[in-house]
Amino acid sequence: MSGRKIAVIGGSVLVAGCLTAVGLYATDTLPTESREAKAGASVPKGPIHPNWDTAGAVLETSAVEEASASSTGDLGDALEDLLDEPALGESVGVSVVPLGGGDAVYRTDADGAHTPASTLKILTGTAVLDVLAPDHRFVTRVVLADQADGEEVEITLVGGGDPLLASTEDETSLPGAASLDELATATAAALDDAGASAARVTFDDGLFSGPAVDPDWRSTYVPGGVVGPVNALSVDGARATPGMRERVDDPARTAAERFSDMLDASGIDVRGDDPERVTADPQAPDLASVSSPRLSTIVEYMMSTSNNDVAEALFRHVAVGRGQPGTSEDASGAVTDVIAGLGVDMDGVRILDGSGLARGNTVTASSLVTVLGIAADAERPDLRPVLTGLPVSGFNGTLADRAVDNGAGYVRAKTGTLTGVHSLAGLAVTAQGTVYVFALLADDADHGVEARAALDEFAAALVS
Repeated sequence: MSGRKIAVIGGSVLVAGCLTAVGLYATDTLPTESREAKAGASVPKGPIHPNWDTAGAVLETSAVEEASASSTGDLGDALEDLLDEPALGESVGVSVVPLGGGDAVYRTDADGAHTPASTLKILTGTAVLDVLAPDHRFVTRVVLADQADGEEVEITLVGGGDPLLASTEDETSLPGAASLDELATATAAALDDAGASAARVTFDDGLFSGPAVDPDWRSTYVPGGVVGPVNALSVDGARATPGMRERVDDPARTAAERFSDMLDASGIDVRGDDPERVTADPQAPDLASVSSPRLSTIVEYMMSTSNNDVAEALFRHVAVGRGQPGTSEDASGAVTDVIAGLGVDMDGVRILDGSGLARGNTVTASSLVTVLGIAADAERPDLRPVLTGLPVSGFNGTLADRAVDNGAGYVRAKTGTLTGVHSLAGLAVTAQGTVYVFALLADDADHGVEARAALDEFAAALVS
């Protein structure tokens, strides 16, 4: 398999050599951000963005080579042998199909319901892109609530559900992500221009509602730092200290307190003991605002890092974007409706959250493969970030340290892991240019290391 040099930097897809037509991969260097995050912190930092040209198209399905019947038959036999691995357990769903259509290469219990773990994020990312569009940005605002006199005003910090909002620019996860210190500086300047030297700070986190901790999660998830309370005004992933696992109980109040301290440090006399939770007047004029990166970039980040906090915020945005309350329950129905509306068979699919942490979630291997195929459709470029964000084996994201034999660089897939659950779903490209869409779900796999190795062997077999 010589002749293909590949790398993916920061979710941008770069192209060289014989993969230009397929457009999945690119050349030159190996990103290290995932390894660094894994070794030294609990919050992965943003990827490097070199000044390289991106591919004109991620997938040109018309240029994909078709596999011969004999080759697919041999491949099916090889995959059958690999699935005999005892570590995968007795409950396995698999679907492998050529990208762009054609007969399935391999299926076993492809329509059976299985626990997806984080491969559910494929559905979350697809749904939010379909509802909000790739260019959408989440805005955190400060509005003028009341002007008591010429010098003192009341202002309200309004959360827009930005899942990457950080305390400071140094703590941002991606280039261009918004921060509270940036907002505080802009607010102080606006108040100074208005002749106000003192302010009382209130906050509005009402965009999302319902339980902040999903009742379908295990009780250990939030205390253990696996995910934080879901809130529309959260900074640093609701962490007590940026980069650490401990989460705060009230993310919005914590954000408002940090903002107040920053505003005070910017020269505004912040009065009052504790910020009050309020409902902002929709007609209140904006004083300052900061915006998130484009939704396409956020989805790529979520897919690559498997960030649970981002996934849960985007999950609720699907409901809000459809004019429904921003609750987990409403989001469940909204995402289900959106995915069904794309033409996906939802038999066996049950969506309870956006991250895949809820063990009551179920998907089918066929449903994942169908959604990935839709995201690759030339008629749906708006869904493409679901694919461009997929980790690349041996190179980045949650597959940075996972590659078997000649599989490094040729497999792009979303991982999924819970205790006893191991899954992998994505794309694999052969030396001949054939691209396969695949999903493997094993939800009775108690031997984690061996099960993960079996998944990687399966994916590598698709490209050999």
